[in-house]
Amino acid sequence: MRDVEVTEMAAANGAPGTPLRALPTEHPETAAVVQGAIAAGLRYRLAIDSFFGATHAIRPNGAKHTHSYRVQAVFVTEGVDEQGMVVGFREVANLLEAEAKRFANRFLNELHPFTVVQPTGENLAAVIFRNLEARLIEEMPGGPELVSVTLWENPTVSVTVEARRDAA
Repeated sequence: MRDVEVTEMAAANGAPGTPLRALPTEHPETAAVVQGAIAAGLRYRLAIDSFFGATHAIRPNGAKHTHSYRVQAVFVTEGVDEQGMVVGFREVANLLEAEAKRFANRFLNELHPFTVVQPTGENLAAVIFRNLEARLIEEMPGGPELVSVTLWENPTVSVTVEARRDAA
């Protein structure tokens, strides 16, 4: 009887309102069936934060000053692995951390592209977004999709950038 419930859950493909009942554990394949039923039809949005300090000055006459930045990247994926974790969780966390380290304890005005454009929070968030997106495409084709990057210059001020998904 309970094995039928597992099959019914899996067959329902996670339709809204599908009950998740107590399921038998005596069969080794049960965990995979239950995990599949839990995840069926769902998308997962993963937000990962990193922190770094950096200095910048707005040209031509802005004073040099330091921020303790918080950057958050939001990813979406269509599935979880057999353990119920977002596919690529560790990899995208490492990509964001590597991107944050590029700017940590640096004077942004001396780093490309900020030698040419203003090192504003808006531009920094956009650069981080572009760099993460390029690394995802290169290192994890078909993996999680980058949705947005939010950069806080302090606890109360942030900017969020996301790609426009215009149907052109």
